[in-house]
Amino acid sequence: MSATLSLSLPAFPFSGELISSKFEKRGTPQRKLISNKSAFTYYWVASEASHKTSAQITIKDCKNRPVATVNRDFAIEMKTEGSGISKSGLVFNFDDCSCGSSFNCFVKIDKNEFPFGIASNEKPLRPFVTVAANDFKLGTLLFIPALVDVVLPGGQRHNGCVVVDDQGHGFGGKHIDWFVASEAIYRTLDNQIRKDNVQVFDGASCTIKDYSVKI
Repeated sequence: MSATLSLSLPAFPFSGELISSKFEKRGTPQRKLISNKSAFTYYWVASEASHKTSAQITIKDCKNRPVATVNRDFAIEMKTEGSGISKSGLVFNFDDCSCGSSFNCFVKIDKNEFPFGIASNEKPLRPFVTVAANDFKLGTLLFIPALVDVVLPGGQRHNGCVVVDDQGHGFGGKHIDWFVASEAIYRTLDNQIRKDNVQVFDGASCTIKDYSVKI
C-alpha cells in the first residue's frame, strides 16, 4: 500500500459532532463527523507487466505448495499491495497466513469472480469503492468529502461514498487506504486530490455506486 506525498487538510477544532461539510452537495443530510484528520493513502493490484527486471521467484501458498513462477519484483510488490495480476492474466492474492520474509503466502484465485483480488470480508475488491481501515467494522459505509466530484477514469465522478471491505496490514487506526485498481490511476488521482489526510463522516445514508475501470 502506497502513501501519497500530498498536502494535508487544515485541522478543525471540532470533532464527533453533526456538521454539514462544504464539500457535500446541496440537499444531502447532515452527517456525523467520525474523524477530522485520518491519514489517506492508496493501494492497487500489482501488475507483473510493469516490472522489467529478469529475476524470477516461485511464489507458494501457506502449505509451501508452488503456485507460480513470477518476476521477483512483482512478488515483492504483491506483498505490499495484497494482490497481483501476472503477464499471462493470472490473479494472485494473499493466502491465509503471514508472508514474513518469504513468498509462501499467495494463492491463485478466480479472475472472473475476483478480477482485482479479495478483500478481508471475502468480497471482490471494488475500484474506488473499497477502502481498507482498521478501526471500523467490515461493511461500514463512510462518506469522504474530499472524494466528491473527483474525476475517475472514463469521466465518471465520485460521490464520496466508500465501504470498509478491507483491513490494512501495514498501518494502525485513523487511516483510510483507498483501492484504485492500478498504480497509474493512483498517480492521476493523487495529482487531482492532493491530500494526505481527510475528514471521514458516517456514511449510513450513502448510495454506493459501481464504477467501471479497465487496467
